[in-house]
Amino acid sequence: MKLLTRRALAILVLALAVICGILFFTVRYLGEASKWVQHAANQHLYKNGKLKASGTIYDRNGEILMETVDGIVRYHENPAVRAALMHAVGDADGHVVTGARVAWGKRLAGWNLLQGAYRFNRGLSHPGSDIKMTLDAELCAIAYNSLQGRKGAVGVYNYKTGEILCMVSTPTFDPQYPPDIDKDPERYEGVYINRFLSAAYTPGSVFKLVTAAAAIDNLENIDSTVFQCNSKTVIDGEYVTCPTAHGRVDFKEALAKSCNVAFAQIALAVGADTLQAYADKAGFNSSLEVNGIKTKAGQVNLKNAQRPDLAWAGIGQYTNTANPLNLMVFMGTIANDGVRVEPKLIKDSWLLRLLQTVVPRERVLSPETAIRLGSMMRNNVLSSYGEGNYRGLELCAKSGTAEVGGDRMPHAWFAGYMQREDCPLAFVVVVENGGGGSKVAGPIARKVLQAAVSRYAGE
Repeated sequence: MKLLTRRALAILVLALAVICGILFFTVRYLGEASKWVQHAANQHLYKNGKLKASGTIYDRNGEILMETVDGIVRYHENPAVRAALMHAVGDADGHVVTGARVAWGKRLAGWNLLQGAYRFNRGLSHPGSDIKMTLDAELCAIAYNSLQGRKGAVGVYNYKTGEILCMVSTPTFDPQYPPDIDKDPERYEGVYINRFLSAAYTPGSVFKLVTAAAAIDNLENIDSTVFQCNSKTVIDGEYVTCPTAHGRVDFKEALAKSCNVAFAQIALAVGADTLQAYADKAGFNSSLEVNGIKTKAGQVNLKNAQRPDLAWAGIGQYTNTANPLNLMVFMGTIANDGVRVEPKLIKDSWLLRLLQTVVPRERVLSPETAIRLGSMMRNNVLSSYGEGNYRGLELCAKSGTAEVGGDRMPHAWFAGYMQREDCPLAFVVVVENGGGGSKVAGPIARKVLQAAVSRYAGE
């Protein structure tokens, strides 16, 4: 009897151990199976540490951007497109962690808990799942060529749908024929960083739009206020300088002429707490998420700012930084009557578009404030940048020439949107150490936007 009892207990313990083992494996399987299947040692998917086969990556028009067959990665046939989209698609070795090959690797491998790493079609198994991006390959190539080898980023997105049509970061290279980066480290400095998503720069005068928004909502007499600019002003014993003596300017003229003296005074009148709140609302201290890829957050921190610091912060200097994509989305927010639409890089399927009747959005500014900002940005083009330079675009914009210290040239910014109902696009261009914003970044924006209008107006 005792022997039977001991045997029963042993069997019970063994059964419990098996059950616990199954439960432990199931929990780990549910949580980590995708990591296991994507491990380079998996010979079903990998050869010599690289994917033997995966889904194909397409642009919005069905152009093949990348496909993997028998371990060989093939990119687009056009070298300019390949270089332009290296950061979007990713390099063959996976150094660009925000590229599709890495960021959406599980999806490209086709992994799911039911079918494993294979999708089934008409009884046949095919490794991987395809991804159709929102990007336009040819538009990205135009942006890449327009940068002419300079470091920076260009972005364009539809502020109604959130689809990003253009995302280019430089320096870059042709991923089909990768160079020996170690032989020219200066040229390829930061080459694996997507500057559009993962960099933050001093914004300079494009930040004056945030200061202007705070002024519109909080300074009752801002429209009737006249500022005297003699190319500098003294705040608590420190100079805030302006490149030009603008003389007497009102609020709208101050933005059009990008008057530092006027906006330094506006920042002081608004106050640190209010300006901080508007910078936060505009997204300067936040990271956006684009189909699971997080952007680098900018920074506006006025907690310990003294009055001269606040004045410089109001004109986009001090310690302010901005991420290009976040700034582009803020431009779209102004265009969209104060509503921010979530950006995306993956093209929705027809079924998802049918089911998703509401695009994810968030109110940031009141409609009245956004409309007034847009009117001032339109005036910038008409009175400062030249409507003839942007003919047919109905452009609303703000330039920025961001001082970065030392003997380095300032960063050149140009950001804004088109008012055209048939082409609702917002954009951003930043050229590292490029010089004047409207002179350097403006022409790049013009080329890209004119190409976008020719391709998508009335679509």
